[in-house]
Amino acid sequence: MTPPSLAADFTDKNDRSDLLTAQEASRLLGVKQATLYTYVSRGWLHPVKHPGRKGNRYLREEVESLKVRSTVRQGHGAVAAAAMRWGQPVIDTTITQIDDQGPRYRGHLASDLVLDPGAFENVAELLWSGVLTDTPQIWPVETHPVDLGSALQALLQQGARNPRMMRVFSMVAIALGGGTLAEELRTGSIERLSRQMLFGFAGACGILGPQLRFTMPQGERPIAQHILLSMGVTPTAQAEHAVNAALILGADHELSSGTFSARIAASTGSTLYASIVAALATQQGATLAGGADAAEDLIAGIDSVSDLEHWIASAELRRQRMVGFGLPIYPQGDPRARQLIELAQQTAPGSKRADLAYRFVESVSRQLGLHPNIEMGLVVLCIAWGLPARSPCALWGIGRSAGWIAHVMEQRLAGFTIRPRGLYQHLR
Repeated sequence: MTPPSLAADFTDKNDRSDLLTAQEASRLLGVKQATLYTYVSRGWLHPVKHPGRKGNRYLREEVESLKVRSTVRQGHGAVAAAAMRWGQPVIDTTITQIDDQGPRYRGHLASDLVLDPGAFENVAELLWSGVLTDTPQIWPVETHPVDLGSALQALLQQGARNPRMMRVFSMVAIALGGGTLAEELRTGSIERLSRQMLFGFAGACGILGPQLRFTMPQGERPIAQHILLSMGVTPTAQAEHAVNAALILGADHELSSGTFSARIAASTGSTLYASIVAALATQQGATLAGGADAAEDLIAGIDSVSDLEHWIASAELRRQRMVGFGLPIYPQGDPRARQLIELAQQTAPGSKRADLAYRFVESVSRQLGLHPNIEMGLVVLCIAWGLPARSPCALWGIGRSAGWIAHVMEQRLAGFTIRPRGLYQHLR
């Protein structure tokens, strides 16, 4: 069997490399190689080691980020030109902080929240209200005001196989959010509407399961159980813990692209549902949830150790960014991915597919010096637990929606419209 392409091509039409030599990085920055090495010694750049090959490589994203930060310091015109790229603009937030240990939700390290209280509902309420309760919360299920099964039926009738779950969730949010902002505010509880939407997303996971249809959550049980039941998976305590870990670790990541979209929509007076649809539309891009789908397809195409070794060698020759690996914000590796993979190794039942996934991630790290991102961590976790195709994207979308809701709330309180400026460039 011939697997899909190993290296995701996130580059321009010239197929430029995502891994730069020292000479290429220096040229892009406009500095001498000696200055480049000074940047490395100061921790501004993090070289990628290639065992057995001469010379380090540098992630193009990180080099371009450093270039833009240098440009920003040159004055207001440069700030306008650099806005919307690599950390500009900056918006004040009290929700999430990122450091080398991963995201902290209102001061609580996400990896710790996986262990205690270990329930996604508690973490969602922490993001929304700033209050963390010790006792695991179980939200009451309410009947949805619309028939979500019928709303998704058109998608299913198209014969969609392995559907894009961000698109599915968008359809759920659109179906639920037919009212105006004034009507939404008159309900008096954005938290209630938020829970209703998340239950809708959990039910939509049923189209990934054996029934291939929306499955209305029934009974008062943790949302992780609702998701597993919708997918047709027996909700054991360990499987439920794995799903909770995925939801919690993916719940927020500061001002990511999807989050920024949600805040822009909220700042203009859009409803909660419309703001989440804006975020979902952004999240399904190739470098985010689309990357999770691509990472899943990649591993699905590897049937043997020889397949794995072939594609590792191919990726090394192509020098392109590998989907699911190498997030510049975590030069020493994404701690969220590491925690998800370790959890899978410790608790999931063994299988040939899981063993290949573990070996793949380990080989990429050892031979190419690239560490897995959260999307690859989610893929490995879902493979290990035998969850259906497109589960990684579904778990990421449900978890991240909790963070988007918190940012919608915060942006409304900020009371200003987000409107960046452009710097017009005259074409000669």
